[in-house]
Amino acid sequence: MLPTISILCSSYNSSRYIEGYCHSLNAQLLPDFDVIYVDAASTDHSLDKFRSFGFRDGIRIKILECDKRIPVYQAWNLAIDAANSEYCMNYNTDDRLYPAALTTMLGYANAMPDKDIIYSRCFITSDPDHRNIITMYDWPEYSHDILLKGCICGPFPLLKRQSIIDAGMFDPVYTLAGDYEMWLRMSKAGLKFKRIPESIGSYFRNPEGLSTSKSLQAEMLRQMRDLQERYK
Repeated sequence: MLPTISILCSSYNSSRYIEGYCHSLNAQLLPDFDVIYVDAASTDHSLDKFRSFGFRDGIRIKILECDKRIPVYQAWNLAIDAANSEYCMNYNTDDRLYPAALTTMLGYANAMPDKDIIYSRCFITSDPDHRNIITMYDWPEYSHDILLKGCICGPFPLLKRQSIIDAGMFDPVYTLAGDYEMWLRMSKAGLKFKRIPESIGSYFRNPEGLSTSKSLQAEMLRQMRDLQERYK
């Protein structure tokens, strides 16, 4: 039997992507899993679209509504607190998982239960509908020195939930690099990482995304340099 998993979704005004996102969840080969959807006080119809979507049997939905906009890493913390699964995966509304994504990742987790974070290669698209793949992120094998050079864990890593809790959860002080801070913190503490060769989904290089917006690049680099000095 495969371990249990919760999908962590932080959403703010993501109406453009919700339908494709929900269809990709419905297409998962894994029969049963949880989705914890945190709406950060959206002002469009994204929450209504998500709430009214016809999810198939076996997908259990929990919606957390915030009364104000909150940072993505705070939203992930709320979702982790609300989960009761063995593993979690942060999965953003503008990305897409392929049908075998969850079964693939949990298969590795089942075979290697000592691993705290499992990450994969992923395809990259400049198309919000994910029809046009332009390249691939082929992350290197993990080492702490490699991790210090850049965030190698990809857009949808599999996380052992208790390991994240034991590590102290995501730090929302790092508004753009909170995931990188968590991976470095876990690495420095000696937690175990595993890279797998499969590509389990595609990442939208969203020009308005937190990690890809040109207007935020200087602050992103500042936060990353601060973390690299802190955790070296």
